[in-house]
Amino acid sequence: MKKFGRKPNNTDNFAIIRIIILQIAATFVLSIIFWLFNDQIAAYSAFFGGIISVVPNVFLAARLIASPKNAQAVMKAAYIGEAGKVILTFLLFGVVFAVVKPLDAKYLFISFIIVQFIISIELLRGK
Repeated sequence: MKKFGRKPNNTDNFAIIRIIILQIAATFVLSIIFWLFNDQIAAYSAFFGGIISVVPNVFLAARLIASPKNAQAVMKAAYIGEAGKVILTFLLFGVVFAVVKPLDAKYLFISFIIVQFIISIELLRGK
């Protein structure tokens, strides 16, 4: 939503979907770059970092897009979506650290942070 009190519309939904698409693209680009300039472990570590960022954002996006388009429902969806996003992020980090061996945490966190910043970049661009 660009202005307080304005109801979200399909343009807002497209903006949310655009951010998710950019995050997925960045995940793949980072994985390819790290594979080319480092190794396979760096590549899949970066991939998992991006996925850990994207999946919770998809959950939040789905909550926002599916919510009824009144202010109270959007705020409720945003709160539930953000809580779910935090929980999913912790769970996904735990699963990746427990299951994926070997793992290069440096590339995992680099990718996670870069993919997360896409949201801020898009918001600063006013998109």
